[in-house]
Amino acid sequence: MKNYLLDKGIPEEHILMEDLSVNTLQNMRFSKTLMDDLKPKYRSIFVTNNFHLFRASLYARKAGLKSQGISSKTALYYLPNALMREFIAIIMMYKWWHITVTSLILLGMLAIGAVTAFFG
Repeated sequence: MKNYLLDKGIPEEHILMEDLSVNTLQNMRFSKTLMDDLKPKYRSIFVTNNFHLFRASLYARKAGLKSQGISSKTALYYLPNALMREFIAIIMMYKWWHITVTSLILLGMLAIGAVTAFFG
């Protein structure tokens, strides 16, 4: 990305690199540290694939970034796989919430079934 920005005429002194992260959440946290050190009252943007924008925004909020996301296009053939991956990742991010809500729904359905069978 740095090379891309340089090729587009962005001066190197305007580019801030974060190259320690191995996932999106780490990237957001490490980027926040860099930006906080540089300018405590910053506003920033991040760019990611259109299918990843929602989850990346969740991570930005979780990291405490004052940031807005912008999406880029994804090749149409890759979209089904990418959307499925993002769906599963979001389910896993909040797995205990999903387990709790699903359990409550199932318990409610069982209770209604039991009452219907008993009084029905």
